[in-house]
Amino acid sequence: MSLIHPGLLLGIVLAIIPVILHFLLRSKPKKIIFPALALLQRRKIQNSRRLKLRHLWLLLLRILVIVAIVLALARPSLPPANYSFSTYELVMLLTIIIIAMLSYAGLMRYFQQQRVSQQTLNTHRTYLRGGVGLATFLLLLLFVFWPYQRRIFAEISEPLPAVSENIPVTAIFLFDTSLSMDYRQENQSRLDQAKAIADEHLSNLPAQSRVSVLYSSSEDISPYQSDLSAVQSRINALKTSAYSLFLDDRLRTAINRQEEDFKRSQNEQPGSQTQSSNSNQYVREIYLYTDLARSAWRNQPSQLLKQQLEKLKWLGIYIIDVGVTNPQNIGISQIRLSRETITLGNSVALKTEIVSSGITAENTILELFTQNEKGQLIKRDQRPLSTVSSSAEKTENASNVGLNRGAQLEMSLSKISQPVTQGELRITSSDPYLPDDVRYFTIVAEPPPHILIVSPDQNSGRLWSDVLAPEKLVALKKNRYLCKVVSLNEIESVPLDQFAAVYLINVSSLSATSWQQFTEYAEKGGGVCFILGSDGNAPESMIVSFNSEAAQKLLPLELLGSLKFIPPEFLDLENNKQALFSYFQDLGGTGELASMEISRFWRVSPTKQGQVIAQYTDSRHSPAIVEQSLGKGKVVVLTTGIDAKGWSQFLFARWSYLAFADQLTRYLIHTRSNRTNYLAGEVASYQWPTSETPPVSFLLRTPDLKQLPIEVAPGKPLVLIPDTTAVGHYQLINNSNNKTRLATGFSVNASAGESNFQPISIEELNQFMGVDRYSLSRDMEGLKRTIRSERLGVEIFPMLAALLLIFFCLEHFTANYFYAIDQSAEASS
Repeated sequence: MSLIHPGLLLGIVLAIIPVILHFLLRSKPKKIIFPALALLQRRKIQNSRRLKLRHLWLLLLRILVIVAIVLALARPSLPPANYSFSTYELVMLLTIIIIAMLSYAGLMRYFQQQRVSQQTLNTHRTYLRGGVGLATFLLLLLFVFWPYQRRIFAEISEPLPAVSENIPVTAIFLFDTSLSMDYRQENQSRLDQAKAIADEHLSNLPAQSRVSVLYSSSEDISPYQSDLSAVQSRINALKTSAYSLFLDDRLRTAINRQEEDFKRSQNEQPGSQTQSSNSNQYVREIYLYTDLARSAWRNQPSQLLKQQLEKLKWLGIYIIDVGVTNPQNIGISQIRLSRETITLGNSVALKTEIVSSGITAENTILELFTQNEKGQLIKRDQRPLSTVSSSAEKTENASNVGLNRGAQLEMSLSKISQPVTQGELRITSSDPYLPDDVRYFTIVAEPPPHILIVSPDQNSGRLWSDVLAPEKLVALKKNRYLCKVVSLNEIESVPLDQFAAVYLINVSSLSATSWQQFTEYAEKGGGVCFILGSDGNAPESMIVSFNSEAAQKLLPLELLGSLKFIPPEFLDLENNKQALFSYFQDLGGTGELASMEISRFWRVSPTKQGQVIAQYTDSRHSPAIVEQSLGKGKVVVLTTGIDAKGWSQFLFARWSYLAFADQLTRYLIHTRSNRTNYLAGEVASYQWPTSETPPVSFLLRTPDLKQLPIEVAPGKPLVLIPDTTAVGHYQLINNSNNKTRLATGFSVNASAGESNFQPISIEELNQFMGVDRYSLSRDMEGLKRTIRSERLGVEIFPMLAALLLIFFCLEHFTANYFYAIDQSAEASS
C-alpha cells in the first residue's frame, strides 16, 4: 500500500483523545439509600458490567472515527486488483448477517418468555449482543475476509512501487492514422479528437518527462524528446493516410523501443541490479490513440505481443478509444474494370458496389468523371442510388456496427480515344466520412497488338485471323488485334519482336534455327501458341521434329502420337479455375465450348515445367492445353485442331469460339500488359515493351502535387514504384532527351476495409495483449482516473469516507442510546 500524504499518519496519535475523555468523563457510581441493600448490591454489579461493556463499545467507535479521519486525509492506495466482493463472498456475507440477526431475534424471544426481571433481561440482552457480534465477526473473518484477502494477494502479482505523481514519465504516444480516423463528429475528426486528448495529457506530464511520437502510417521511429512543445508540434502535424500498418505491429515496435531504452538506462546505472529496482525510478507507459476499428488489426492475433507484455510488468499500456458509437456512412466499396488495358476505340465497363452503415440515401447520385487532355474533369454519366437495406439485413446488423451491402451499379465508357484515361466515380452525399465518397481509376488504351499467324495452310491461317480481327471491326477501326498470316518459308525473315504473340497452326516441323528463334522470342517476353491439328500426313516426322533437343527447349511437352476418340470426347471445363477460362464466368460459363465434339487429338507427355490447364473427358484425362513460362514469356500448346478438317467442332461454337480465341490471345500477351489500378501501399510497376527503349529517367507526379525523379536501371525495362500511399492519380512523365510527354499512369485507392467501422471486441483485445494487461479509456477524465489507478494503485478514500460516516453515526447513536437508557433507569429508580 502506498500513501499520497504519508506525513498525515502522525495524526493517528490523536486517537488517544477518546481514551483521555473516557477516563475523565466516565460515569461515577451514585449512592442510593434503599432498604434492600442486597438487591442493590447485586444490581450494582450487573449495571457496572453492562456499563463497562457499553463504554468499551463507545470507546472503540470513537477511536475508529479518528483513525478513519486520519487515514482518509492521508489518501492511501492499494495495488491494482479487483477489490469488489466475488459472488461467493457476497453470498457468504449476506448469509452470515441474516443468520446472526435471526439468532439474536430468536434468543431474545426466548429470554422474554422466561419471565425474568427487566434488569436481568437487560443484562442478557447486553451479553447476547456482544456474543452475537463477536461470533458474527469471527464467522465473517473465517468465511469472507480470509478468502477475500487470499484472492486479492493472488491477483497482486507485484507489490505497488513507491511512486508518486511527480516522477518523470518515459512515454510513447502511438496514433492510429488510418483513413477511418477521418470520420467527423461535431465537426471534428477522430484524429483531431485524439490530438486534443494527447495535448491535454501532454501538459499534465511531470517535469523532465520524455515522449516519443509514433503513428501507424509509417515505420519511422522518432527519438525521445524532453521538449514537450516540440512533441506537441509533431502531434499537431499528424495526418491520416490511406496506407496504414497494423496497430499490433506498431505496438510491438513501441514496446521494443521501451525495452531497449530500459536496458540502456539500466546499463548507465551500474548500481541497479534488477529490473524492479530501475523500474521504480521511471514510469514507462505507451498510449495508443485509436477508434478501435477492427480493420486496423491483424485478423489472427500474434502471441509475440502477448508474451512481451507478460514479461514487461513495469510497462503500462493505455488505449484511448476515440471512436463513434453509432457511425453513419455511405460510400463506394470498390471499383472493378472489365479491362484495364484495351485497344483504342473500344469500351470499358465499370462495376461498383455501394455500402452503407446506419444511413440510407434515396436522393444520392453516383457520378462518373474522366479527365480530358488538359486534365479537366468531364462528367460522362450519372445514376441514382438506392441503398435501403432489407429488413433481414437491418435485423442482422442491429447489434453490430457493420456494413450493409447496397446497390451494385454498372457504367460504361465507350470509344476511348486517349492513350491514358484517368477518371473517378463520385457520390454526392453529406455523410460524416468523406474518403470513400470517391474512387479513382485509370484505363490505358493502346494500338491493337500485332499477332503473327504461321501456317502451311493459308486457309487455316486466314480463318484464325478472321476470328481475331473480323473485317467489319477492322473497317470500323474497332479491331482488337492486327493479324499477319505468313507461311513456313517466311518465318526466318520476319522480325518477331514486332509481334505480341505468334500462333503456329498445323505446323508439322520446324528447322533447328526456327526452334531457336521462337525460344529466344519467348524468353524476351513474347507469347507462342502451337495449335497442333493436322500432321501433314507425316506423323513420324512431326514427332521427331517436336521432340528434338532444340524443340524441347521451347515446348512444355513431348509428342507420343495422334489418336482418335471413338466416340468423340469433349473439353473437361467443369470447375476449371484457370485464368484462361475466368472470363467465361461473366459470359454465362463454358457450357457451349465444352459441348463441342473432339474427334482427334495428339497424345502428349508434359515435361516437368509443363502445366496442364485443360483436359479431355476421356478415361485417361488426356491433356488438352499445356503451358509453361519461359523467361519473360509464355508457351501454350493446344493438342487438337481448330479448323474444319475433322479434328474438332470448335468452329461451330459461335460466340464461345470467338471468346476462346480472344482470351487465348490475351492470355499469351498477359505478361506484356501493365497493371493500372492499385490499393494504397502496394508496389506499382511499369514494364516498357521490348520494342521500345526505356528512358534513363522519368518524373512521377503524385496526387499530392509532388514530382519525384525516378531513375531507370540500365538494361532493365521494369521499374518499381513503392511510394503509393496517397490516394488519387499518378502519372509517369518521360523526360528523356529534354522532351516531356505522358508515358503512362495509374490510380491508387484506399482499401474497402477503411469503410468498415466495426470495433474490435474486448475478447479480441485480450487475445492480442492479455487480460488485465491494458487499460481502456474514452476521454481525458477517464484516462486520468486510469493512470492514477495504474501508477498509484486503487485509492480507497471513498471507502474510508463511507466507513467514517458509518462509524460517526454509530458513535452518535450509541452514545445517545446508552445515556437515554441510563436516564430512564434513574427515573424508574
